[in-house]
Amino acid sequence: MWYAIVMAVVLCLPGLAGAAGVQVTPQMRKDLTEKLTQQCLGREAEFARKGYSKAQTAAICKCAMQQTGALINSQTVDYILKNGAMPPDMQRKVASATGACIKANTRPPAP
Repeated sequence: MWYAIVMAVVLCLPGLAGAAGVQVTPQMRKDLTEKLTQQCLGREAEFARKGYSKAQTAAICKCAMQQTGALINSQTVDYILKNGAMPPDMQRKVASATGACIKANTRPPAP
C-alpha cells in the first residue's frame, strides 16, 4: 500500500515528471509528506477493515508518512523517476518504519 502512495505522489509532484537531477528542498519534502499523509488518510476504509480506529489511522498515517518523507532525497527521486519504483533499500526502510508506526500506535496504553 505505502509503495503505491509514494509512487503516485512523487510522480505527480509539479516539476518532477521527467526531470533528472532533482534537488529535494525542505519545502518539497514538507509538501511531499503532507501529500503522502492525505493519500494515506484517503484509505481510511481500508484501515477500518483491518480493525484500526479513525484515530489510529490518523496517527499511523502521520507517523509513517513523516518517516517516508524523511527518506526522500535527490537520489531516491531520480531512481523513482527513472525506474518507476522505489529503490529496494527505501522499500525496506519504509516497511520497517511503517511497522514501527503501527506498533507504536496500536499497543494498549501502559497500566
